[in-house]
Amino acid sequence: MTDKQKTEIVTPPCRLSFPALFTPAPVMKGETKVKYQATLLIPPDVDLAPFQECVKAAMMEKFGELIPLRGRANPLKSGESVDYDGYANDWTFIRTSSGEAYPPTVVDQQRNEIIDPANIYAGSWCRFHIVAYAWSHTSGRGVSFSLNAVQLVKDGDRLDGRRAAADVFDAVEVENAPAETPPASDTEALFG
Repeated sequence: MTDKQKTEIVTPPCRLSFPALFTPAPVMKGETKVKYQATLLIPPDVDLAPFQECVKAAMMEKFGELIPLRGRANPLKSGESVDYDGYANDWTFIRTSSGEAYPPTVVDQQRNEIIDPANIYAGSWCRFHIVAYAWSHTSGRGVSFSLNAVQLVKDGDRLDGRRAAADVFDAVEVENAPAETPPASDTEALFG
């Protein structure tokens, strides 16, 4: 593995939330600009110091000084600030993204590329390679994290409420004869 910059980190296992890893999506409703995205849910037993050091390095690189970070300007957010499944009071979350032209690499435990979006979902436990960068807009200054790569570590309880088909359907007997199509008049009566 190559040396990392002070602004980048490979995280310990975190839960994946709001993934848009294979198809970019709008960051906010109504926006036309799309990005690849993932929110990292960081468990309470994870040391946040390495994340904070990345944020400080990004500020020093951009501004030459440390600045106070509040609200939107602070990339490390408390789970108690939102009401979503999996966001608990003692957890921290970070929203990450990368531009439409920069899809993140997504790999499994053995570093094989994952190409089927169904294999990684909201609730999966993953490691992330993210890079802190400082920004300055008319609304103020702050720090965000860009999303570079994701490694699936293990499955977890889904956060999006979806269930696997095998968990919701019973097996049914299948007859060998083809199903009969109802006469057109019956179809018209049903839907017509």
